[in-house]
Amino acid sequence: MRPSTLSRSSIAYKWILTSVLMIPFTSEVWAEKIRTAIPQANLNYLSIYVAAAKGFFRDEGLENETVVISGPLATAALLSGDVDFSGGGGSGMRAALKGAPIKGIFFQTEKVTFYLIADPSIKTAADLKGKKVAVGSSGDTQDRMITMFAERGGVSSRDITRIAMGSDTNSRILALKSGAAHASAVDPGGLVFAQKEGLVSLGFLGDLFPMPFQGFVTLDRKIRENPGQIKRWLKAAIRGLMFVRDQPEEAVTLGIKNLQLGKATRPMIVEGTKNYARALPQGVPGLPTAEGIRNFLEYDIKVPLQIKEDVPPERLLHLQLVEEVKKELEVVQRRPSR
Repeated sequence: MRPSTLSRSSIAYKWILTSVLMIPFTSEVWAEKIRTAIPQANLNYLSIYVAAAKGFFRDEGLENETVVISGPLATAALLSGDVDFSGGGGSGMRAALKGAPIKGIFFQTEKVTFYLIADPSIKTAADLKGKKVAVGSSGDTQDRMITMFAERGGVSSRDITRIAMGSDTNSRILALKSGAAHASAVDPGGLVFAQKEGLVSLGFLGDLFPMPFQGFVTLDRKIRENPGQIKRWLKAAIRGLMFVRDQPEEAVTLGIKNLQLGKATRPMIVEGTKNYARALPQGVPGLPTAEGIRNFLEYDIKVPLQIKEDVPPERLLHLQLVEEVKKELEVVQRRPSR
C-alpha cells in the first residue's frame, strides 16, 4: 500500500507544481483581447501606445491591439463589432445624436490641443484683420477657436478670410510659407515643424476656455453588459496619459516606433509631447468639468450639426465609469510610497 500511496502523492505534488508554474502563462492566455481605434498615429494618441508598452493594459488583464482608422470609419467599425473602443469621439457622438447606440466614456484632455501659427509678420491677434486663415473646413472646431482668438484681439469674424485646406499639417505650413494663407491651427507636433520652418506661435488655443478633447466612445451594449472591462481599459488608458504628461522623454522612447510623424527627430517629438501636455490637467485626467461638457456640446455637437435646442449630456455621454476610475486612481496616488 505504501508504494501506491507514495506514487499518488508524487503525482499530486507534480500536478500542483505544474499548475503553479503554469499560472503566468495561463494569465497571458486568458487576457481579454480588445481593439482600440485611433484616428491618427500622432502625439495626440501617444498615450495608448505607451499604455501598451508599459504593460498597463496587461496589468488589467487586457491584450490591446491599436488600429488607425479615421473617425467615421471607426464609428462603423465600432457598430460592426470590429473594434471595442474608438478615439473618433466627435464622429461617434454625432452619430449617437442621430440614433447610433454609442456613448462617450472618456476624454483624454480638458482642452483642445491646437496652437495658432502664423507668418512672422503677424505678432498679435489684431494683426489677423484682413488676413487669410487656413482651416480644415469652414465652421469646424479650429475655425471657431481661431475666430474667438481673433475676436479677443478686436478683429471681427467677417474680417478674416477662411481657406478650407483639410487636416494635413504640411499643406498648411507650405500655405503659410508661400503666402497663400497667413495663419492656421496645428497640433502639438505640427507646432514644432512650423517653428523649424520659421513660422511663429501666436498662442495655445486650449487656453481660450475648457473644452474636453479627444473623446473615446464605445457601444451602449458594452456599457450595459461589460462595465468591468471598460473600467479596466480606462484605468490603463489614463495611466498612459499620466505617464506621457509626467515623463515625456521616456514616453517618446516607448512610443516613437508607432508614430507617423514624417521626418521629425526625437528632440522634436519630445518637444511636441511637452506641447501636448499643456492640455492635460494635474492629478488624474479623463473626467471633464461641467463647464467643459457644456462647451463640448455647444461647439463640437450643436454648432457643426446646426442644432438649436439643448442636447442633454446623458444622450451622448456615460461618464460614471471614468468617474469611478478617477477616484480609484486618486486613492492610489495618495498612498505613501515605501
